[in-house]
Amino acid sequence: MFKTLRSRVIITYFTVVVICLLLASIVFVLFLTRYQRDRARDDLRRQVGAVARDITRVVGVLGLRAGLEPSAPESSQPRRIVQGILNTESQVLGAKLFMVDSSGTVVAEAKRGIRVMGRTLNLPPSLLEQDRQRVVDEFLTRFGRDYLFVSAPTLVDKTTQGFLMAIRPLREIGAGVGSLIWYVVLAGVISFGISMLLAFYLSGAISRPVRAVTQAARNMAAGDYEQEVPVTGSDETGELARDFNMMAERVRTAYELQQNFVGNVSHELRTPLTSIEGFSQALLDGVSKGEDERRRSLEIINQESKRLVRVLNDLLLLSQMDAGELHPEKKPVDVVDLMRNMDILYRARADKGRVNLRLDTPASAVTLNTDPDRLELVLTNLLDNAMEYTAPGGTVTLSCSVGEGAVDISVADTGQGIEPEFLPRIFERFFRVEKSRSTKRGGAGLGLFICKELVETLGGRIRVESQNGEGTTFTVTLPQ
Repeated sequence: MFKTLRSRVIITYFTVVVICLLLASIVFVLFLTRYQRDRARDDLRRQVGAVARDITRVVGVLGLRAGLEPSAPESSQPRRIVQGILNTESQVLGAKLFMVDSSGTVVAEAKRGIRVMGRTLNLPPSLLEQDRQRVVDEFLTRFGRDYLFVSAPTLVDKTTQGFLMAIRPLREIGAGVGSLIWYVVLAGVISFGISMLLAFYLSGAISRPVRAVTQAARNMAAGDYEQEVPVTGSDETGELARDFNMMAERVRTAYELQQNFVGNVSHELRTPLTSIEGFSQALLDGVSKGEDERRRSLEIINQESKRLVRVLNDLLLLSQMDAGELHPEKKPVDVVDLMRNMDILYRARADKGRVNLRLDTPASAVTLNTDPDRLELVLTNLLDNAMEYTAPGGTVTLSCSVGEGAVDISVADTGQGIEPEFLPRIFERFFRVEKSRSTKRGGAGLGLFICKELVETLGGRIRVESQNGEGTTFTVTLPQ
């Protein structure tokens, strides 16, 4: 049950809702009980104070001391007046009312509740304050419950100070809370039901895109690369769907490029191997007669062998890049001297192809701290491309210029150029621009990718500028 994302979301949501409802209910009941008790205290204190003032006025006018004595006859008019006040207000307040003198002896009481008439009560000292009302919670062992005591100063007679006392069981004050708890429980159940419906909806909304991505990933793992999931919203699940679609597009592209690469490499390997096998067999069988034919056969075998070595070197270099094993061995290099050596190496090839090879370098030496082998490999790839794609009568220029803290080495040709839509992808692995450039050289689409990777390992960058039909310029920028 807990293996799916949706079940975990629902269980988590369920746990959070239950805990929150329980905490909210407990806090609500506690605060409601406290509020009700505080309100009952305030109401009782205010009302007892009003009754005490009424009794004070009555006693002050009539002088009822004798009438308050327990021995006074029941028919005594003063006693009946005070007794009537106590009985009436006791019913109104829902509390036991009685009057005590300064010693704590009960001199009058309401008929409601416990009987304490004539007794001397051991009251809390804080209740017998002469100047103001008091409220005290007290546990009466004799009656086995907690009572709320409220006292207010009044007059027993015109000259004697006494107190009006009101007591009320604390459990009666909180009795109303119990009925409200059921409403709290009912509200909690309703809230819980609505929350769980919302949890099922939200868990489905959250897990649905994840399930779609999961299923698409499984299909891709099974070999179906034509996968795309719908993007809904801009939250994390929407970003997940977008990122998956981007990944799927790259996987499709990589797969297509890999398929093309396998075909190109197979062709690149098969062509020289076939030539080498055919001409070597001709030499062995004596088919090539005469010194010129044998020499021509050996030249073709030599050229195809170099072509085969070049392809294998590219593949080896590619595997080193993927394994992260390219670590440059930098040392001071005279770039001008290196470019002159490249000019010497390609001069014969340029003359053979009737291509004008120009060398444009500063008069003085330009020293860089770089790896000469990798820089030479980069220039070799760029010059090979320039020579192959420059028609007879065209020009290939190898130039160097020194900028502010950097050296630019450029290889420019006057060939067909590259169509603008292909320029952003020219340095991608396995990418070949066969529609806009001559296909006589073939290749596996690794040369420019390798150049870019090698230049970046040297701390530089490579860029291309091309005009369709006018030529192409590759520029390598290396820090001094």
